Amino acid sequence: MKILIAGNGTQSLYIINSLLDKKHQVTVLNEDSNYCQQLADQYEELDVLIGNSADISILEEIRTKKFDMAIAMSSFDSENFVICELCKNILHIQNTVAIVSCPHNADIFKKSGVTGTIDLNDFILSCIGSNITNIAAKTARDGAEAGLVKK
Repeated sequence: MKILIAGNGTQSLYIINSLLDKKHQVTVLNEDSNYCQQLADQYEELDVLIGNSADISILEEIRTKKFDMAIAMSSFDSENFVICELCKNILHIQNTVAIVSCPHNADIFKKSGVTGTIDLNDFILSCIGSNITNIAAKTARDGAEAGLVKK
């Protein structure tokens, strides 16, 4: 699958690794030239483009790549929304996924036709929850008591 990762976020390393491990063709479009250089140095098989993901002229230049999916990974929901809309309308990408920071925005994204959203808050809370469960289980297994300490 040909996948475009767009946005100014720099939190995409895990996703890039996972997609490349699964033999997807990945292109990153990001404004941060230092981050782009780091990616280009680290991943020989990765296409890296420096540019604004919301710049229509840049999107028109890469339209010939015919991506199967776009993942919007900016730090801001509003930017991710615009990226998804432009990817659908300029690049004609049917499958769009966006990172959302505000859970209320997920419904807006879905109603506009964004295929999927990843709610960072839910993800972080689920990680915290599973870590607390793991710590409690280890504590119980080791025979120690866990308690709340007040200052």
